[in-house]
Amino acid sequence: MGELLLGRRLGRGRALSGPDGGGPLGRYAPEDDGGDLRQVRLLGLPLRLLLAAREHHDGLMREFRLLALAEDQPRAPVPARLVELTEVLGRRYASARQRPDQEIDEALDRGEDVIDLSYEVPAGVAQGAADLEALMAEADTFCAAEQLMSLERPPVLQQFAHWYLEQFVVQVAGEPPTPWDGPRD
Repeated sequence: MGELLLGRRLGRGRALSGPDGGGPLGRYAPEDDGGDLRQVRLLGLPLRLLLAAREHHDGLMREFRLLALAEDQPRAPVPARLVELTEVLGRRYASARQRPDQEIDEALDRGEDVIDLSYEVPAGVAQGAADLEALMAEADTFCAAEQLMSLERPPVLQQFAHWYLEQFVVQVAGEPPTPWDGPRD
């Protein structure tokens, strides 16, 4: 299992990286402040779980974008926090930076189930990762309460997302990477 360093701008099909090269947190990544970059390694990354997590996330984001666009339409009362989440997830992050997926696509084409990835990220990505985890947990609460059409993330996707985002937080803080030790799909 080889280690891949992400950052190239080319890809095929699923999602090409944008002109700025994208990043592991896509639209949630802070702007590069020009400071020191930190290496974050995702060891034993299960590709099927990554794709399932992205598919669920993208569906949820479509729903938040639609809610944000339908803001002026009459509808049943909506909890205030859901309105705030719609503002944050549906408006502020509606125009996604693309994710660099070429290496992931190539690993899938080779039939690999698990890969190691390395990212060079600004230190501010740790706060973006922590913020995203909190936002997604709140969205899960609304999904579970059937206040959104999207389903709550299954426990394995919640566990995977926690591990994925936590790796950015702890490694930016200087801790070593922890390989994924959960199920692969």
